[in-house]
Amino acid sequence: MFCFGIGHDVNTHLLDRLTESTHATSEYVLPEEDLEVKVSRFFSKVKDPVLAGVKLEFPAALRVNRLHPSPLPDLFQGEQLVLVGRYAGTSQGQLVLEGKVGGAGRRFEFPVAFTHERTDHEFIPRLWATRRIGYLLDEIRLRGENAELRDEVVALARQHGIVTPYTAFLILEDEERRGVPLAQQSVPQLRAEAGRYEVARQAFTRAPAQSTGAGAVAAARYGSAQRSADQVDVALSAAGVEAERLLATAPSPAVAPPASLPARAGGAVAVPTAPRSRVALPPTAQPQPVQTAGVHPAAEGGLTVPSRFVGGRTFFQNGDQWLDARVQQSPQARQVRIQFNSAEYFDLVLKNPEVRPWLALGQNVQFVLGDAVYTVYE
Repeated sequence: MFCFGIGHDVNTHLLDRLTESTHATSEYVLPEEDLEVKVSRFFSKVKDPVLAGVKLEFPAALRVNRLHPSPLPDLFQGEQLVLVGRYAGTSQGQLVLEGKVGGAGRRFEFPVAFTHERTDHEFIPRLWATRRIGYLLDEIRLRGENAELRDEVVALARQHGIVTPYTAFLILEDEERRGVPLAQQSVPQLRAEAGRYEVARQAFTRAPAQSTGAGAVAAARYGSAQRSADQVDVALSAAGVEAERLLATAPSPAVAPPASLPARAGGAVAVPTAPRSRVALPPTAQPQPVQTAGVHPAAEGGLTVPSRFVGGRTFFQNGDQWLDARVQQSPQARQVRIQFNSAEYFDLVLKNPEVRPWLALGQNVQFVLGDAVYTVYE
């Protein structure tokens, strides 16, 4: 059962649960969007099914979990079905794909080899984390929040650099609760203004309980953008736009933004094609113009959270330092300080070539290597 929600006066919880239970999808059409285009695109897709009742069987020795999407949807002409998940163990054997074509069963077998570890496609774990977060956020929205779901969202967002206004807010709350020192926090920029922080807190904490209205539609589209991601940066851009819509539904903050913040010309900031995230929180909750062609809406004077995903690691900018997200997980690790451009610096590069993309971030970088936390300082 495929569902369309048109406008804001729809019950998103009802529509999403209907499509979830029937292995279909929901689509929400905003008042300013062209309904005819979306409906015609939908019918063009579903009129030509290629494989229905799709099932995938992995080699017996392999332990597979946290697959997304799960269960597998039907496959239609012109589509690709990308499945991501986690596995444990090693195995060689046959991957069996089954389904129905015109009511008749079909079976396909493919030889596969799952090794202990592979690092040649570093984008795959991040794609999995993006979809996993989208799934977890929908679980929170449709069934209520608990500490386990929230903690997993925060851990994945920090480790894999899945930074949107919502995940940045959750990271900030988690680090404050755990008493992480300011110098090691991932998103200290968001603490700079109490008014904007309150906007985010109100909008995001009440979102799961809302089933109808502009905020509910934005929350549904937000989760969908990440849950169905095929490219991480595209999904994060779309999720950021929906998060801004959600922020715009919150009451105006009582604290006015200070005049010291620099204005941002143009009212919008482009999302780079490189794996870099810049998350903006608006200075007020008044509705902001939303652009959907690959840009994040950034209100004048908005705060940003710079982060980079390089060499398989996520780094957040804290002051003048780039901070590896794994540093927080190593509070008892040995501390090593190395001056930039020193003999020890070049010795580290020669002995550990994996650090080169991390050091390319700048002259002040902190990262985990082996059993130690290295601090490179200028």
